[in-house]
Amino acid sequence: MPSVVGLLEERERAALARVEELRAEMERLRFAVAEAEEAARRAVVAREEIVDVLAASSVRAEVEMVEAVSAIAPRVEVPCWQPGLDRSVLTGDCAAIVALVEEDAAGGGEGVRARRMREHLGWRASDAREQAARFRAKRLVKRGWLCEERPGLFRPRPGWAG
Repeated sequence: MPSVVGLLEERERAALARVEELRAEMERLRFAVAEAEEAARRAVVAREEIVDVLAASSVRAEVEMVEAVSAIAPRVEVPCWQPGLDRSVLTGDCAAIVALVEEDAAGGGEGVRARRMREHLGWRASDAREQAARFRAKRLVKRGWLCEERPGLFRPRPGWAG
């Protein structure tokens, strides 16, 4: 029959062996956690760098686009309409748009849309060109040369005598 002291010593040795196994496992886990934390830190830095680069290139691209558009089509000043002014004070495209809208109204039309303005100006068919025509028409509305009774439908200014 084994002695009680022998049994306790055996139990103690098993417990100490288990402690050593767990310490080794804990050290391995600490190392794995440190590696995972480093990988996460590198991912955060990489993401922040990419966001900074994209933001800078986006701003640069927008500046280049504005410069390109400014070089191609300089901003045209549209004077505010006043009694006694006729469309001869307007420059090229704006004068042509006002003339088209006035012709349409004189012929009993319901108004002119940007697509028809684009076609009248002889611009190629594209959404960008249509938007440019709409932008010019809206500028003419703000300056009192035209009115927009319904969204996207331009007519001569109120009081126009055609």
